[in-house]
Amino acid sequence: MLKRIFCALLAVTMVFSAVIFTSADTISELEDQQAALEQEAAEYEAIISDKQNEIDKQQEYVDALTAKIATVNEEISVIREKIDVYNDKIAEKAETINSLNVQSEENMDLLRQRLRSIYLAGNASSIEIIMGAKDFTDFVDKLQLVESLSDYDAKLMDQIESQLDGISDEIKELNEAKEALEKETEEITKKQEELNGLLSENKTLLANLFTEREELGALLDSNEASQNEVEQQIQAYYEEQKRLEQERLEQESGGSSDGDGSTPIIGNGDWVWPTPGYYDLSSGWAEDRGYSHGGIDIAGPGIMGSTIVAAHSGTVIDVCNYCEHNWGKYGSCGCGGGYGNYVWIDHGDGKATIYAHMTEAVAYVGQTVSAGELIGYVGSTGYSTGPHLHFEARYYGERYDPMTEYP
Repeated sequence: MLKRIFCALLAVTMVFSAVIFTSADTISELEDQQAALEQEAAEYEAIISDKQNEIDKQQEYVDALTAKIATVNEEISVIREKIDVYNDKIAEKAETINSLNVQSEENMDLLRQRLRSIYLAGNASSIEIIMGAKDFTDFVDKLQLVESLSDYDAKLMDQIESQLDGISDEIKELNEAKEALEKETEEITKKQEELNGLLSENKTLLANLFTEREELGALLDSNEASQNEVEQQIQAYYEEQKRLEQERLEQESGGSSDGDGSTPIIGNGDWVWPTPGYYDLSSGWAEDRGYSHGGIDIAGPGIMGSTIVAAHSGTVIDVCNYCEHNWGKYGSCGCGGGYGNYVWIDHGDGKATIYAHMTEAVAYVGQTVSAGELIGYVGSTGYSTGPHLHFEARYYGERYDPMTEYP
């Protein structure tokens, strides 16, 4: 999906670049290109913002996996310590069994001496029974048949046998507990391996997201470069217009001119207020918004849908009328480069005005309008926090305070 977006946006950028250098012959075309590039930049910014949100969420998941793996490692460490404890206990029991076996051997030697005495006493049948024993347990059983053995000897052997049986049971229990822990360790180790694999995959995904964000940043930089190129051509256009106007004035005045190229201050009554009946300014010229506000904002109760008129006679050179986002917002919808629906009028002599955030523009490109003629209706399209008219004045492309047009 992201690759398709990259390709589409990159293609748009390439097309704009081609147009800039080959067919941007009019100021209207240049302004359209500038607005389109601003919209493209807004789209890049939105994608970058979404991508950063993905990165933040993915980073949280990676951090959680890392913490989980650390916990599993601690579990495995604790289980291994418990296994070591069981191994120590089993070793202790084994030593006890060895000690009892030694004691049993000593008692066997004592019994052999007693049996020898029995044999010398002539009790052959008892000797035959005892000597026929297959193992120690069988031997003890047969001892019970030998009436000449003392109760002391029989009780001693019973005690040793009982101790051996008890210790054997303990070792069996210890081995079973140890095997259970080893099985648990195997399962946790498997879980650890799965978590490590998942962590590796998500770290790769996170790295890819960082790469995508960098690629988007590169595209945004390219877009900014294209915007700068368009802005330079716009400025060059107005500079040329200004030069031609200066030449015309010099020719009309016989080669001399008092004009210094400064922004004209017009107060001869030819200009009219663009929003009849609404005169409140919600934002003034050059207001600090982290950037310098390039116009004035006219607002007031009930202004939504009210009429907008041309402030001076001229020719409509650009119109945007496709924005449907007609409501207050704290971010740009990208339409019209942030202006939303707007009308741009060239008044001649380097002067132009822009009427932005319209609900609807009724003027059209190429139309000749008179001062006070209807061109649209107040709205809140584009980057607008509420219904108002953003009224902007330019002189050879440079913004200036529109209020200087009024006495």
